[in-house]
Amino acid sequence: MICFCVLYAPQPMLSELAERFMVSKPQAGLLVSVTLIPLAIAPLSYGIFLKQLSALTILKWALPLLAIAMACSGFVQSYEGMLILRLSQGALLPAIMTATMAYLTSGRESHELSRVMALYILATIFGGMAGRVGSGQLASYIEWEWVASMWAVLLLLVTMTPWRRATPPPLNLIKPDAQLIKEAVTSQGNGLIFLSVFCMFWVFAGYLNYLPFRINEVDSGASTGLVGQSYLGYSIGIVSALMAGWLAKRFGGPIRVAMIGFIVMIGSLVLSLSEMWMLIAQVFVMCLGMFVIHTLAASEVNHNARSLDGVVNGLYVSCYYAGGAFGAWLMGYVYELFGWTLFLMVLAAIGGMGTWCMWMYGQMHQTRRR
Repeated sequence: MICFCVLYAPQPMLSELAERFMVSKPQAGLLVSVTLIPLAIAPLSYGIFLKQLSALTILKWALPLLAIAMACSGFVQSYEGMLILRLSQGALLPAIMTATMAYLTSGRESHELSRVMALYILATIFGGMAGRVGSGQLASYIEWEWVASMWAVLLLLVTMTPWRRATPPPLNLIKPDAQLIKEAVTSQGNGLIFLSVFCMFWVFAGYLNYLPFRINEVDSGASTGLVGQSYLGYSIGIVSALMAGWLAKRFGGPIRVAMIGFIVMIGSLVLSLSEMWMLIAQVFVMCLGMFVIHTLAASEVNHNARSLDGVVNGLYVSCYYAGGAFGAWLMGYVYELFGWTLFLMVLAAIGGMGTWCMWMYGQMHQTRRR
């Protein structure tokens, strides 16, 4: 959870960081985007480097290194230095997350494994919210230097917990194989799901990354605390993730409900054209749709995986974070050059592409059933 807090901690302060380093909106957005790049390439590449290491060995070294990088990011004086530190944090995060999952799932089966993974996913959602909201609130009272230091201290405390005395479980990472990757993409129409998820997280990350700039445009006196509060909409993501399966059973299946999720996401952008309170309400609506799509899409590709589960899951995570990395960076140029309205129109168009991919996937499977 703390790792996801670190991942998104600077986001509520991007407007202030842009002023501090005297950079443009896209350059400021890159401070979040650059941490997502390693998360996109890790699932299909980290197996080469980390396969021989145990989960606890990785956690033992990666957590303190992440804490140091986070503390340094608070006191660095140049934009380039901040960018390098954020990239290094992004490189450490996939190793920590993978090792944590290996540690949690070691020796567990069936119902217990499902329960542990559900708790892990909920913790990541809560961490994404807590990092944004907590950092925004704290930055209203203390400088960014001390906010970063606080997260670094929490990371160091995690390294001292009793899990370090447990038996080191193996990571069981996959190594990239071109033939297996091709088979995973083309099998069962998975490629359409991957593209759909890519578009989904492009819209989600692109919008949330530039929300602080929009809030400051609407109200120049808005505090970082208010910006942080705008991310409370993440809390509804926990509810929608838990209810996604129930909704799929009662409203025509996972594909139809995922498409409804896209419609909710795209429709929520209209709220962003109104007043401040509507901007904050919009995040609740967007998260409601996004986490329904995310939960059902992940379940669908796992259902199709068969013997390719490691490769399919790796590709899913790669496409998810790749979409976020591009959206969190490139949408800044759209916003800066053409303004907020066109920014929303481009997001809606990309969301529409994701909806179309999901619809095509559904049509393909309907044809196969016939």
